[in-house]
Amino acid sequence: MTNCAKNRSHDNSKNRPQDGSKNRPDIINPVSLCCVVGKESLKGLLIAKKQVPWSSRVRLLGLLLLLDYICRNLKNGIISISADLAHQFVSKLRKRDNATTITEPLMVLVQIGILQIVRPAVYAHVKASAVYRFGESYCKKQLPLEVVLTPKLAEKRASAPARCEKRLNRKFPWREQLLADLSLVSFSDSARQIIARDLSNKGSENLRRLVSAVDGQDHSVKVSERGQITTSISSCPRALQPHLLLDGEPTLSCDISNAHWGFLPLILAKRLDHVSSEPGREKYMNDGWREHRRLVDLLSDSDFYRIWCADPQNDDERDEKKNILNVLLNSRNEDGEQNFLYRKIRGDFPITFRIIEDIKHNDHRNLSKQLHRFTADTVAAALLEVQREGIAAIPHVDALICQMKNRERVCDVISRQIFVVTGVRCRVGGIRYSPATEHEKPILAVNPVQAKPLEPANAGHLARSEWVLPSHAELSGKNAQTVFLFGELNDCARGVLKPYRPLTEHEQDLLRRKGMEHDPLIIEALNIFEGRSVG
Repeated sequence: MTNCAKNRSHDNSKNRPQDGSKNRPDIINPVSLCCVVGKESLKGLLIAKKQVPWSSRVRLLGLLLLLDYICRNLKNGIISISADLAHQFVSKLRKRDNATTITEPLMVLVQIGILQIVRPAVYAHVKASAVYRFGESYCKKQLPLEVVLTPKLAEKRASAPARCEKRLNRKFPWREQLLADLSLVSFSDSARQIIARDLSNKGSENLRRLVSAVDGQDHSVKVSERGQITTSISSCPRALQPHLLLDGEPTLSCDISNAHWGFLPLILAKRLDHVSSEPGREKYMNDGWREHRRLVDLLSDSDFYRIWCADPQNDDERDEKKNILNVLLNSRNEDGEQNFLYRKIRGDFPITFRIIEDIKHNDHRNLSKQLHRFTADTVAAALLEVQREGIAAIPHVDALICQMKNRERVCDVISRQIFVVTGVRCRVGGIRYSPATEHEKPILAVNPVQAKPLEPANAGHLARSEWVLPSHAELSGKNAQTVFLFGELNDCARGVLKPYRPLTEHEQDLLRRKGMEHDPLIIEALNIFEGRSVG
């Protein structure tokens, strides 16, 4: 130190404990990575492709950690990885220095040629991350690297499993509690005899994994690209399911009756909403909503499969019709055309089946993807709701496994989730849903006296109703409940119903000529359809 230099306390190494070897183990023990490019080569590629903000030391190391993860998790030369997962290794750029700068780490690796996109991400009924592979120059070479990580990166790498759990729990809010509930699953004494007998049979690997997971408390939870929740007990044989215990108490399965058929009104409603803005489709819309109401009533008032039986009381015939109808619904259009029962149902609901056949035109699996997604979302929503009430439940395809004492409540929650989405009062666990709860009574029985004054001729909107406006004159003596669909009750409660077309001048004149511009029923209906709350 020169005479003119100041004597600073931090110049003394003993005053910088953060730089000691105890706090910087990565300096002594560099990390071994498996990559396809070296640090300096990666930096050169980034600068050459005008991605200079990514060439800092921290971001270079983050990209190398990301490449290491990709190398170690390749399957058949490809990997499916989300942007959210990539951010666990290196954060996205928050600001661009120019228009050519790429902010996402995966995309910058694509830009410089290290990665190639095999399939873009899908976010529809099937939700899947993008699929990548290494570029031709990198697919056959892997380089062992020794890198020195910054303290923050070293800490993040050490806590990777815990951060992964937090990320998954954030993405699926029911996951953490579900893993806790799975740890409460056990077998009854009577189950051990069944297990001992079946373990000696061929193909008992799934049973061995099930027993190992339950007895060893080593459970897992996965979510398919169609949203279906799979747990370590999803492979439980049917004969063994009645012998499962949850927190030491017997269990049962609350499953949805005719689950796939029950979501057809939702598909019909979505298509009608889609074409509602097209001019000249009024007749199609009106016919479609009338059919929607008939379909909802059919699915709500009886056992759907028994309706098509020659002897509705015959359980064997009912099971046979169930198998046939589910196969026909998800099979190719040509196969359904050859079946008399399929043609009969299609004749009763022509608009619905034209939509279904249009969905299956190029690939018959497109329909099952939608139906699986609707079912999975319903089960996941019901699972989260019962968890918030402190009820332990395990998802199993289109059902929730719960303790017997919680059967009615769990069935009610699943049914209400379906009712809110489709308007169908379905049967879950043998219990038919009744929507007349304290919360829904004001919606089911709209009181005209409580209507907010509104000039309907100037309202200019008609919401999703199965009735054309010229027929509103017929409604003056009907129950106000028929003005809107059951499927829209939840929207009505929130006051967020969307109108689907403006009233024509002819329709407005009709209201005036019929003296209905002050009719309380019409005023209440238009209040609801304008997006105002009832009350």
